[in-house]
Amino acid sequence: MATLPSYQDAVSKLDWLELVAPYVADKDFTSLCSVNQRFHAVFAPRLWNDPLVAVRRLGLDPSDGKFVSTYTRQTKEYHLLTLLLLFRLSVKDLEWYLRFIFDRMQRLRPKTLALIMTLDFREFAKDTAHFSSDSSSRTIPHTLRQLSKTLPNLRCILLDGHAEADPAFLTTTPASEANMTPPDSRQGLLVLSVAHCQNQLPNGFYASDKLQQLVLLDVSGLPGSLQPLIAAAHGRRNLRKLKVLKVRRREINDSLALMLFQAFKSSLWSLDISENRITDGVVGQFAASCFNGPSLRSQSRFITEGKLVFDGQGNDTFGPFMFIQESDSSATFSDAERHFVDAPIYSVAAGRDLQEDEAVRANGRTPLRRDSVDYVKAATAGGMDHPVPDWSDLPYLDVCSAPAGITHLHISDTQITSSGVERLLRSSQGQLEELSCDEPFFLPVQGSALKQQHLLPWPKNVTLRGALGCAHVFRPVFSSNLRVLRIHHSLVTQIPTLEIDGLSTMARLWLAETVVRERSEMTFPQTFEPDMNPRLTSLTLTKIPRRSNGPLIDKLVQFLTLAGLQERAIRKTASQSSSRRGPVLLHGLRHLRLEFEADPIEDPAGFSAADDLDAEELLNMGEGEGFSFFGDERRPQPRPEATRKKQATAGDEVATHHTQPATVRLSAFPYSDIQGVSIPYRDTWGGSQFDRTIWVGDGILGSNHLAVNEYMKLVTNSLLRTRVGPATPAHVKAGVPEGVLIFHAAWDAIVMPPELKPPRAAELHGMRDVLEAIKAFRIETRAAYEAAKKAAVEGVAELGTTTGPRHCFWSGRLEVSAQQSMAHYRAPGYWR
Repeated sequence: MATLPSYQDAVSKLDWLELVAPYVADKDFTSLCSVNQRFHAVFAPRLWNDPLVAVRRLGLDPSDGKFVSTYTRQTKEYHLLTLLLLFRLSVKDLEWYLRFIFDRMQRLRPKTLALIMTLDFREFAKDTAHFSSDSSSRTIPHTLRQLSKTLPNLRCILLDGHAEADPAFLTTTPASEANMTPPDSRQGLLVLSVAHCQNQLPNGFYASDKLQQLVLLDVSGLPGSLQPLIAAAHGRRNLRKLKVLKVRRREINDSLALMLFQAFKSSLWSLDISENRITDGVVGQFAASCFNGPSLRSQSRFITEGKLVFDGQGNDTFGPFMFIQESDSSATFSDAERHFVDAPIYSVAAGRDLQEDEAVRANGRTPLRRDSVDYVKAATAGGMDHPVPDWSDLPYLDVCSAPAGITHLHISDTQITSSGVERLLRSSQGQLEELSCDEPFFLPVQGSALKQQHLLPWPKNVTLRGALGCAHVFRPVFSSNLRVLRIHHSLVTQIPTLEIDGLSTMARLWLAETVVRERSEMTFPQTFEPDMNPRLTSLTLTKIPRRSNGPLIDKLVQFLTLAGLQERAIRKTASQSSSRRGPVLLHGLRHLRLEFEADPIEDPAGFSAADDLDAEELLNMGEGEGFSFFGDERRPQPRPEATRKKQATAGDEVATHHTQPATVRLSAFPYSDIQGVSIPYRDTWGGSQFDRTIWVGDGILGSNHLAVNEYMKLVTNSLLRTRVGPATPAHVKAGVPEGVLIFHAAWDAIVMPPELKPPRAAELHGMRDVLEAIKAFRIETRAAYEAAKKAAVEGVAELGTTTGPRHCFWSGRLEVSAQQSMAHYRAPGYWR
């Protein structure tokens, strides 16, 4: 949340120069600095804030060092205004930088050097082969040793991607300066990003006095252990002002992650632990260490959002048992006030402030606080487009203040499962504002039970990834402050990513979109939609296949349609207000990013791969031949001739193996020992044992709820009678009674069919390009939107109302990212 202005700022007259400065072209900064002292005071700090960024924006070509701009205005302030445009020789970025540091910087006045706040190397000298290995003294490491004495106000250093740079020089004190007066401890580096450098940091690096003011630290992808960082932060002896920590790809396992959580606890508000080997085993301790603030969940929005019911029960695998008690309209997300922002909290006593245990969620319209390096850098050190904040104002900035625990969390590319993500959100007290989880595993059993997976109907050579069955935890009743979400596309499409040995990419996509999707829809019939959480403003869907048999396209189009209808409903509510003091409305979903995988059509391995197990033979199987996953059996199973003819008549679709309804009761345990619909179960939580009553159904297969039929059959497998937890709204929609406990392992196992039949070649060649289908839909809906807007201008109807021409165009920002094909990359043995 943005901080309020000081009294001096509130009563001061605004300077029009400060207002127009962000809109001035970069090339005009040098001229404006020469107007007078007033203009110089406004534009010189922006020009000199980061010389590496400024020289690039002023025209330095990164390919050869030449300036593409012909602007060479000469001024009297040679040392300030022409230095960035001085070198017009054909030199590389690195050579320009070394000349700037060792030659030109010596001529600058201390007052000018004090304006330099940032050195951003991320897009500078990227193509230099020898970044720091030059045998001469004119090297990058040598410049880093001089920064503290040459640039006294330097706040940010960004060395991302410069593999040969050695950040250890930043904290090294030369022998000649050992007896000098130490710098002011109240000032120092605020942002340090050294991601993917190849040099290991020394053990005492994090305890250096030069780093004690850090607000953001990115040490992702570095070699060596993370133990020195944990030891330095333990007991809050060092890095006490650190708020944003990024430790991607550091080989962090569960034990090291727990030590990291204990070292920082709730002092951080952003943590990125993506691309590490952490599992669901850390979720409980993470919640206890980093989500220990007051709950932001409230029952005041019961009619619109429902409310949580917690009776104090739980277990070690699921956590606290929480049920959603729905109102008449909360389950359908159709309440008339669902788009209203939260009303302010008032107190009887006018001068009484909220206490610590009275925390309330944001109203849904406050500016987003981001944890990116660019955002934190601009907030703490300014830039060409932002003024530099005073040191005295830094503690009050939103990026430097400490909320009660983690609000921004990134756990992509870890071993955390979808049930782990679900438990994480249930335990978050509603304080998460941003969550990234690209492709969580979807597993019916976890932990030690995975060793016995060969005894389950879930094959060991098949892996599913996706966010299935967890849409409800993204509702405001759980995720009260969630504004930004990055997650696997199955949250919306119900189509997980299928990883299986022996099949080509196209075959895996086809199977995931047909057989697996059908069972996924049967198991978890509820998907995420925009009005499920109208407070969410940005959504990124990842790992989307480029090719579709039809259902994937329909799902994405349906979601875009619902986003357009949400926008239309918000506009309609706003237009119906007869007063300027009408209700303040949420923005709704305004940013959608679709991240696609590489197109398998462009990949030589799209239809078949070198490591396929007789993929061509599988594609040529007869209509009655299936691909079995029970045990290690791969032998084609013969079927009766009548069955083959029936499948041929039905278009040779993949069998889903739904057992026909029977009038007899299942005879296996537990139905052989019970007469009702529940069984007793011994559960553990916090070291204590408790007796539970678990719903398993009556054992009679019916025709009303196919998912319940499958669940009852799977419950007979003792290995699947685990992971006890309450029935979610998706379970209830599939036929489970509301308010009961079920075996989540048995229910999740429904998703995978017991047998898969590889598609035929003709079916694969009929798959469509998803991107082209989305583009066609956008063109069609935009045309309808333009027609409605024209009708509104002509007075036929108001835009966005139900009386005008119908349209479902969504005018938010839609981004599309497509992964590059691997067509030009080959396996090591290809060229042999």
